[in-house]
Formats: sequence, structure tokens, C-alpha cells
Amino acid sequence: MTLLALITAAVLWPIAGLHMLWAFGNPWPFKSEDDLAKSVGGPSLDHNIGFAAKFIITVIAAGAIWGAGLLPLMQIGVLPSPFGEVILFWLLVLQTAVFLIRGALGYVDLVPASAYEPFRTNNRRYFSPLIISLGLACAAILIFSVET
Repeated sequence: MTLLALITAAVLWPIAGLHMLWAFGNPWPFKSEDDLAKSVGGPSLDHNIGFAAKFIITVIAAGAIWGAGLLPLMQIGVLPSPFGEVILFWLLVLQTAVFLIRGALGYVDLVPASAYEPFRTNNRRYFSPLIISLGLACAAILIFSVET
């Protein structure tokens, strides 16, 4: 399980770093901020919000993604946890559920904005499978780290 937790963190932490890059206004790997918004967030994003609001929202997302990489490592004991065992367990259960639900919802067009391209294609080809994989990895870590 150590390898799986390390892989999970190794996937999540660069994604958190990419969000930090976006927070500071760099649209890489896209050509423009508009391309970034259409490809990653869909057209439903409010393009009229100010830089400060975009910055804060994106930094919060980056922090949440970075923290999501910590929980599996704490659960298997690679990193010390500031939480008790029970709280850590339930945080990882919550994270697992969020990943699995978010990944599954990527295949359902619940809102009209989710049908726009290129977000819809990116979501179905890349984002949702990756997020489901992360959820399954967290589930496996939970299952196999629980002492019987």
C-alpha cells in the first residue's frame, strides 16, 4: 500500500502545482486563459470575476488537492498525522467518496455547461478516469490499511 499511496501523492501534487501556476496567471499548457477556462472549467466559469477572486479560488483548490495527497500517506504511516486514527480514517473515506462521485458525474451531463467542448471531451477522456482511479486507490488504501 505504500507504493499506491506514494503514486497517489505523486499524481496529486503536480496537479496542485499546476493549479498554483494557474493562480498566478500562467495558462500553461494552454495558449490563453480563455483556452484554459474552456478546457478545464467549462464555459460556465464566470470570466468577469476579478484577478483576486480567481487567485483565491484557485489557491484554495491547489491547497485542497495538495492536502488530498497527504491523507493516503498519513493513513499508511509514511507521514505523521495531526488527526486521530478515527478522524483520519473518515477524512480519507470522505475524500474517496468525493473522488468517486466527481469522477462518475463526469460521464453524466447534469447541467448544460457540462456538454460544451472541449471541456466535455477532456472531462470524459482524462479528468474523470483519473479522478475515479484516485478514488479507487484511496479505497484500496482504506481497505488494506485497516487492522483486522
